[in-house]
Amino acid sequence: MIYFKIFWAFFIPGILGYGGGPASIPLIENEVVDRYEWMTVKEFSEVLAMGNALPGPIATKMAGYIG
Repeated sequence: MIYFKIFWAFFIPGILGYGGGPASIPLIENEVVDRYEWMTVKEFSEVLAMGNALPGPIATKMAGYIG
């Protein structure tokens, strides 16, 4: 069941986040922090900072770290 929750948490921002990874970050934050409470806001901010520091698509790196 947890795999479905992870899939759903990133599927919804993926289809609603028009504009790519940076546009979907607030939607991912809403799912991960507010809805499922897998992380705190501070932890999410640290993941976002780490994702921005590394090369490649931000949303993919964040999904890999969170999932």
